[in-house]
Amino acid sequence: MKTIDERILTLIEVLKTLKLIRFDTEFCESIEIKKQNLNRIKKGEVYFTTKHIDKIIKAYKVNANWIFGTSDKIFLTHQFNPMLENIDVDALSKH
Repeated sequence: MKTIDERILTLIEVLKTLKLIRFDTEFCESIEIKKQNLNRIKKGEVYFTTKHIDKIIKAYKVNANWIFGTSDKIFLTHQFNPMLENIDVDALSKH
């Protein structure tokens, strides 16, 4: 099972694929973290906090149950879920 951080890093790639963001910096700005901190999270040196997770859920209408690994549905709104049907979310996380 993926960790919370791995799921959120996958989410960033999903958001890029859906053209909701273009760059990691846009994601960082939306949840008020520095790009350097995101790089440290990618390296496993630090982790997303509950405050970050709360901001992610609110900013992108993400299903908290997906972040915590208890649901396959990424978004709370049905607007984006149909677009994900043709996207291999697991493949996105391997970048």
